[in-house]
Amino acid sequence: MSARQDEDQRLQAQTQAQAQVQAQAPLSLYRERLKIANACQSCRASKVKCDGGRPVCARCQKRGRACSYSQHDAASPRGRGRQRAKAPTRQPRPIRSRASVELPVTAPTPVTAQASPLIAQDYSLQTPSATQTPSTTGFSGSSDLEHVHEDRDESRAFYAAHGRFAGEVSSTIDKMAGLSPDTTCSLVPFVDAPLFGDVGEPPRNVVLDFASDLPRAYADRLLAIYWHHVHPVEPVLDQQQFCRTYDAFYSGSGTPLHVDRDIWLSTLNIVFALAVQIQESIPMQKRDDEANRYFQRAWALLRPEAILWKPGSLELVQCLLLMNRYLHCTNNQQKTSMAATLAIRIAQNMVCHTSEESPSSDADKDLRHKVWASCVALERPALLTGHGSDFHAWELELHEIGTHIQLAQVQSKNSMATKLGLPRLYQQDEYHAIAVQLDGCLNKWEKSLPDDWRLQNMHMIHDRRARAERYLLHFRLLHSRIYLHRPMLARLYAIKSHAPTAAAASDPSTISDRLLQECARMCLEAAQKLTSLIAEIHDPNEPIGILPWWYRVYYLHIAGIHFLAAMFASDLFTPSVERAWYQVLAALRAHEHLSLYVQQCARTFETLAARILNARCLSVNGNGIMALDDGAPGLFLDDMFQDVNFDLDEFLFSVDDTGRRTNY
Repeated sequence: MSARQDEDQRLQAQTQAQAQVQAQAPLSLYRERLKIANACQSCRASKVKCDGGRPVCARCQKRGRACSYSQHDAASPRGRGRQRAKAPTRQPRPIRSRASVELPVTAPTPVTAQASPLIAQDYSLQTPSATQTPSTTGFSGSSDLEHVHEDRDESRAFYAAHGRFAGEVSSTIDKMAGLSPDTTCSLVPFVDAPLFGDVGEPPRNVVLDFASDLPRAYADRLLAIYWHHVHPVEPVLDQQQFCRTYDAFYSGSGTPLHVDRDIWLSTLNIVFALAVQIQESIPMQKRDDEANRYFQRAWALLRPEAILWKPGSLELVQCLLLMNRYLHCTNNQQKTSMAATLAIRIAQNMVCHTSEESPSSDADKDLRHKVWASCVALERPALLTGHGSDFHAWELELHEIGTHIQLAQVQSKNSMATKLGLPRLYQQDEYHAIAVQLDGCLNKWEKSLPDDWRLQNMHMIHDRRARAERYLLHFRLLHSRIYLHRPMLARLYAIKSHAPTAAAASDPSTISDRLLQECARMCLEAAQKLTSLIAEIHDPNEPIGILPWWYRVYYLHIAGIHFLAAMFASDLFTPSVERAWYQVLAALRAHEHLSLYVQQCARTFETLAARILNARCLSVNGNGIMALDDGAPGLFLDDMFQDVNFDLDEFLFSVDDTGRRTNY
């Protein structure tokens, strides 16, 4: 009996010793991201690389700025690794990690088993760096959220202008609230917001040949939804040609000889995915699971590793265009850019953008022009290309004006250009005059629209497709106006935040001051009209809206961010702007059932607004302008506007960014 007790005591001692060793061992060590852990507060707020030099980093020393480090940074030496907290039972995240998604292989409708299905190989949707991209918009510093901020610079390789603007607004609000920069994670639609949930990796045994899996009646229904609701705003495919191949495929005769079967089936799956996502009456989880399953089939069928070795074709460009549209609503930024770049390059090699090589028929020539117009629209994901010829002409004109607006805000000065003595396309101090000219171009273009295309006559149009085209055109116009006047809105806050005394603020305003003030108001007026237009077209009783719901969310985010920026100055946050702000929140609440991101976007907006209006986090001077602390950067001060010459060098784009996809 004593021998058994001795044995039990010995085993118990060994167990305790092992437990002590495990408690002392790190749970999960990984290389520390030095540019985030050791960045100074100024570089951290600007989301730029920092060498972590002390007492002053090289970037702050070059620009003559105050360089400060938080106590947390000082307590974290370079060589120190961090440990993840032990979590025996993980709490469900608001938006699940892509790595943890398990999508069922079975279809949502009754299917019949196939004797010998084609099995896909393991074509991963993600790269090692992409798997670290987060999909959450929380507010506080959990370990997952810290991981979000560490990889955000890397994951936003194709940062849109609106995305940078939204990031600067939220960072400044966090700074005013006394929080560390980037406490609020601001995912942006069409940049990194997972509107369609988590696409994840395709299952290893995904069934590709689903002719017998998907009933013909259900496939016909999805295809009809696509032609009626998606195709009018995304006219990438030729409906007659596609339907002929579709009928041949389901009739058993197979795809025609001139059609690449895998590419066509991939396109068909993306069509099904978009048709499922646009149905607002389907529960969110069911809609995401079904649509993402179709997209996974499309990705596996396309075999992206083999695209570069295949000859280019119009069908391949169409497939890549639709795939890019779907990826825009996920947080797969790298795959989104890859699809867009491949589509544009293949289309250029096929000479779709010129008439040097005449197609066999006028129909083929028209289709090539439509496909090329969609390739041009890839530069801005909200640039929806309509179906009618009149719409196409007006849309191209508006796109041309938007291109010049972008060029006026692009940095054309860099070290190499300065060394070579190259002239700048637009001088910094010319933007005021250029903005006036571009605003006149927008007004002239708007006045040239026929009466039945004007916004006040929209109620007279009964055809749904025609109404969708007209509404989309006006959304693009309002977005262009916001984009045009946004730099002046930022410049206005920079000047007011640098006002040293109240006496300086009371000096007589100059023409430049009044111009900045008026342009800022025009920017907010366009955002108000954008909000009203969304409220006008949104009918909660409609199963499918006249504008796809993900575009409505995108425009609501644009309006909301600008209203948050207006809260910094009481003379701009007028009662009408305040009403539009609450209208944005109400519209987001009405869209909460469509995506988890929408729910968290509404909570993020409310949290940021509360921080701005909280008396603990700000002080108001005699003119009603919020005075920021001396140690806190202004809204877009150091990195956005270096001096009174209206420096746009780091506001919207850089020279390197122009080679990538740049969005409004």
